[in-house]
Amino acid sequence: MKYLCRIIIAAAMVMLTGCSKPEQIGGPYMLFEIHGTVMDEAGNPIEGIEVSAGQSDIVKTNVNGRFSFHGRSAPMTYAILTFEDKDGEENGGEFLKSDRNIPIAEKIPGDKNGNFKGKFFAQNVEIILILKTSSIDPDSGNLDVNPEIPTVQ
Repeated sequence: MKYLCRIIIAAAMVMLTGCSKPEQIGGPYMLFEIHGTVMDEAGNPIEGIEVSAGQSDIVKTNVNGRFSFHGRSAPMTYAILTFEDKDGEENGGEFLKSDRNIPIAEKIPGDKNGNFKGKFFAQNVEIILILKTSSIDPDSGNLDVNPEIPTVQ
């Protein structure tokens, strides 16, 4: 029992010592903010598309297809956003899920001695989502919206 108490006290001292420098807790991170529009292949805005990044909050595009996303990630020169249509046909069709690397630029410098590496920003980002009924011709690379099913002769 005496040995167990010593271990608990030692562990508590280590935890309290580690908490004395909050800038050293966790790994380096950046904050980011991205503003943009989600559209279909014809350039029409898509409402209700979920925008997410990792474990950050999810936002949805508005009636004009616009979104404003705020997140936190490991320091990079881009943010990875996921665009997903979860309401099906309600917004003009079913669109394929898409992960996009969005280039971001430093807006507010980080702390050189701490883990905060700054706030990064991107605006006027345009995302085009593809209908699930679309296909890409592998020979031409052209997008074929609502392709006809070929007939066998």
